[in-house]
Amino acid sequence: MQQGLLIGVDGGGTHSVAVAAYPNGKVAAAAHGGGLNYHNVGISLVRRRLESLVSRLCRQCGEERVLKVCVGMSALDQPADRGTLSRFTGGSLTADQLDLQSDAYIALMGLTQGRPGIIVISGTGSMVLLMDAQGRQHASGGWGYLLGDAGSGYTLAREGLLSVIDEAEGLGGSTRLTEHALAYFHTDNPRGLIDRIYDRRTAPDQFAGFARWVLEEAGGGDEAAVAVVSRNMERLARQTAALARQEPLAYRVGLYGGVFRHSALARGLFEQNLIRLMPRAQVCLPAYPPELGAIIHLLQGEGSLAEDVLSRMKSTYEVLCHDCRESIL
Repeated sequence: MQQGLLIGVDGGGTHSVAVAAYPNGKVAAAAHGGGLNYHNVGISLVRRRLESLVSRLCRQCGEERVLKVCVGMSALDQPADRGTLSRFTGGSLTADQLDLQSDAYIALMGLTQGRPGIIVISGTGSMVLLMDAQGRQHASGGWGYLLGDAGSGYTLAREGLLSVIDEAEGLGGSTRLTEHALAYFHTDNPRGLIDRIYDRRTAPDQFAGFARWVLEEAGGGDEAAVAVVSRNMERLARQTAALARQEPLAYRVGLYGGVFRHSALARGLFEQNLIRLMPRAQVCLPAYPPELGAIIHLLQGEGSLAEDVLSRMKSTYEVLCHDCRESIL
């Protein structure tokens, strides 16, 4: 492969992480930016943010030539079609340079490096993605917060608030989630939640942030919170097991996203339910973060993916960005 930069971007809904690497795997720079979900903020702003990230990385590296840019976008659940791709090119990036994938796919590449496997993502939203032995992608979930993403931060927050409502209506037992809900949404009584939650300024990711308290109280044994987390992890495990029927070799299952990162209970419940349904499953965390998964995708496409390249990528990124990734839910 010719010299120049390969750029991988994990373009989430609320923030993005980008890295620049050389074809030999050496990671030379990293940058953070705003969210790249064009459903939320529009094509024009996402395009400007993406071009800014690429420009910043080039300046940090002292390198003008960009070979390829792979972006994992939370707005996509499959590779972008030509029409979508064309809306992001024509400026500083060309169609030959840009490769738009789903954020789930680049997380999956960080797990399997192109081999069969499954990634289960649970952050603000949730999605399960499988890669079969032919390299084809199969998705489950990812319907968005209005249609319901099992195990997602938004769904955990919503169901946690339903427990608060049940207590207020005399339909359920007491829960510590009530105290947290009033504080989080800045109101002094449960009825006040109505104005706060239906306020147009309350964005989906802000709403989903309440899941932090659902997870924390579930870990502490609050019955209502435990019930919320338990039924969501059970459903997410059923989704995963159903999708796994597409490929017998996809028994390696990676967990990614804020819900799994912040809750040992959620991880344990998911694994317990999945093993019951799928005894061969090997549940683990990806060895490479999604932004490196995007680089791995590019290297694989060029036929340059090798063990020494992977090792160099991992070690140089750890040195460059040790503990620098933002923790989000």
